[in-house]
Amino acid sequence: MKSSFKSKLIRSLILLFTTCSYQSLLLLIQVNFSQVAAQTITRLCAVPGKDGPGNNVNGVINTYYPGTANVNAGATSIPVGTPTGASIPIQPGDLLLVIQMQGADIDSSNTNAYGDGQPGGSDDNLTNFTPPSPTGASGNLNNTNFTAGNYEYVVATGAVAGGSVTIQGTGAGGGLINPYNNAAFGTQGQRTYQVIRVPQYSSATITSGLTASPWNGSSGGILVYDVAGNLNLGGAAVDISGIGFRGGAGRELGGAAASTGYRQTDYRTLSTDDTNGSKGEGTAGTPRYIFNSTNNTLENTGFEGYPNGSSARGAPGNAGGGGTDGDPLGRFRFPNGENTGGGGGGNAGAGGLGGRSFSSRLFIGGFGGADFPSTSNRLVLGGGGGAGTTNDGSGSLPNGLASSGAAGGGMALIRTGSVSGNGTINANGANALNVGVDGAGGGGAGGSVVVSAANNSLAGLAVTANGGKGGDSVANNLHGPGGGGGGGIIFSSPGAVVNANGGASGAGGNPVNPNLNFGATSGSNGTTNNIGNINGASSGAECLPQLTITKTTSTPSPILKPGKAIYTITVVNAANLSAATSVNISDPLPNGFTFDASTNPTITLNGGSTRTSVSNPVDGETVLNFGTFNIASGGSVAITFSTNINENVPNGEYNNPAIATYLDPTRTTPDGTTSVNYDAATIGEEVIVGSPIPTEPERLRGLKRITNVYRNGVPISGINFDSFIDNPNDPIDNLPGWFQLSPVGVFDISPQLPLEIGDEVEYTMYFLADGNRPVENVRFCDSIPNGTSFVPNSFGSGTGISVNLANTITANTNNTDGDNGNFFAPGTQLPPNNFCPNQDNSTGVVIVNLGTINHTLGTNFGFIRFRVKVD
Repeated sequence: MKSSFKSKLIRSLILLFTTCSYQSLLLLIQVNFSQVAAQTITRLCAVPGKDGPGNNVNGVINTYYPGTANVNAGATSIPVGTPTGASIPIQPGDLLLVIQMQGADIDSSNTNAYGDGQPGGSDDNLTNFTPPSPTGASGNLNNTNFTAGNYEYVVATGAVAGGSVTIQGTGAGGGLINPYNNAAFGTQGQRTYQVIRVPQYSSATITSGLTASPWNGSSGGILVYDVAGNLNLGGAAVDISGIGFRGGAGRELGGAAASTGYRQTDYRTLSTDDTNGSKGEGTAGTPRYIFNSTNNTLENTGFEGYPNGSSARGAPGNAGGGGTDGDPLGRFRFPNGENTGGGGGGNAGAGGLGGRSFSSRLFIGGFGGADFPSTSNRLVLGGGGGAGTTNDGSGSLPNGLASSGAAGGGMALIRTGSVSGNGTINANGANALNVGVDGAGGGGAGGSVVVSAANNSLAGLAVTANGGKGGDSVANNLHGPGGGGGGGIIFSSPGAVVNANGGASGAGGNPVNPNLNFGATSGSNGTTNNIGNINGASSGAECLPQLTITKTTSTPSPILKPGKAIYTITVVNAANLSAATSVNISDPLPNGFTFDASTNPTITLNGGSTRTSVSNPVDGETVLNFGTFNIASGGSVAITFSTNINENVPNGEYNNPAIATYLDPTRTTPDGTTSVNYDAATIGEEVIVGSPIPTEPERLRGLKRITNVYRNGVPISGINFDSFIDNPNDPIDNLPGWFQLSPVGVFDISPQLPLEIGDEVEYTMYFLADGNRPVENVRFCDSIPNGTSFVPNSFGSGTGISVNLANTITANTNNTDGDNGNFFAPGTQLPPNNFCPNQDNSTGVVIVNLGTINHTLGTNFGFIRFRVKVD
């Protein structure tokens, strides 16, 4: 008997049941970025703006400490004496100026080689009335002891303690670049240096009252300050004229005895002798008698000051020489009656020659101080003028004091970020006083000025460093006028109006020609130059801290709400700059984000940075602050903290900034701040917030195919069961996962090949788990088609079920035992929770418990196979 059932019988029911739960599908977006460090140059910085805004700066602002002993290059401690000037002591972080004020050896022979040791600069033959060179016997030896003017900026690392101050410099080992010498008068003139506290203003407005303490022989004479921001010139005329090296004091003298052997051409004589005018003060030493122009008095230092004498016409260093006398022994008239003028002091320009002697009209006045080889790293005060000789004590001051030489100009060292307004700095040499029937003193040399602006513009500033005028001899009979002071030196950034002219000579008392200089000469012009490099610590404007701030998150996105996000804020200060102080790091969180106090923030301090106050946010806070920090040069602060994300926060991407606020080194108010911001648009700290997105349920695909038909124990011909045949009505058989186990076989039997009684039909149920996670508790139930019966020994004795799990094939018995498969004969009671569609089991069923099927490739496929016999 032939059976006519076809696909209806063959397409039996497959029921695949799973019990599972959903899990969230997370989308992970990861963005990385790297930082690029800027290259920097090595510099030493103090604390720009340390002294805050300088409003209406006036008076003496510097504290002067005289050096008390020699220090070598590389030293990090400097011995200092009792301070003068301002009452502000040195503290750590202060900017200091160290400068050698005096330091030069001279040839002290009583010849025309006096000073620089080069003979021939003066003609001692008085019969030809030939004027000598104004600096014919002047200057100093150009040897290794010539250190006057060397200076550098350093940074104080401690207060003055035990008579010393510790410093950091840019020399070897972080010490001084130059050696500095302090030595009392001996075989050479005194050598002095000083240490000056330099105010570090954040900004400043100056007034005309701003000045410096006059040079007192060991300290003073210099105005120096630093402005990190803007310097408002304020219409001020700052005057440091006449506070430099002091002039020689005029003394009414009676002359030398005939037996002493003094000459009209003496280059040096002792101050204890009653003849010749005092030399001025300068780089090579301090004479015994000096003129205090502040109170118009004579000062006696108590020692000669220059080797072999501090009187007569030789000019030591940049000091003017004193006048001599045309008849020192009184051979023709009376001793010390042929008065001559003192020489002018020198700086960048040499001083002028003192005027000729009365009646004898000899060119024997004091020589002018030598010009000094200034650079932007080597500067001196203007040299003091030499005193004229006097026997009548004429003039406005008694006892010959009106014949004194004038003081040189002071020194100004100013560094600023920028300037505004208009103003003037005057560092001129003082004018000598006028006298009657006596020799007049020489004018003081112009001083030294260095002004630099970081923005390279000094428009609005005028600077003068002119030499002072020599004194006039105003009587109707000619006496020697004073020589003019040499011009000073000015180094400046572009834009300033600068003048460093030599001072005019004095005039002789001639009723016909009152302007007759009578042998006195004007000082030479000084020099003006563009600013160059300056030794030592850099200016405040060059040292402003440069902070950068970044913010990152280590939490993968998206974050499911409610959730947590971990952030790190990093603030870095560039190397070789000053520290940033009073740094406050804050983070205004996005709406719905709050601080999570259950996890303490982690603070990482690098490169010498410190946390100066501790204050952590409280739980639930939305604007976060973490106290204050000082971030050292090249240092950093990193803060890592956790936040809670409220469940009501809308889904989306959240960017938020971070801010580092710190004390502004260029501030115009005492507590002015500046800040750097992390731009929220920068990639790095984005957090994506989302709701749980359910995954597609665990997915198990199933296909059923006829993979063979046996007739009389032999596969029937005419059908290729070993190839894949697509079912156009079922897209499942085209899924990519089937490449691991191709679902071969046919899904229908052609009517042209009808089945016969006794044929055995092999069914194969393919399965594929291609979801996002394993499929658990998979059970298979297939009812035997009507008109067929289960073949119990298809794969061996008592094994009618074949199971393939990831290409591992096992033959299962038909009974309830330890394997996965069971055949339940028709009418047999099915097990509980079997989920088979026909619970009456009228035809028999095959049940296979597959358990958990993995979802990863290589393990997520298999089949179940059994045969039925056509009845």
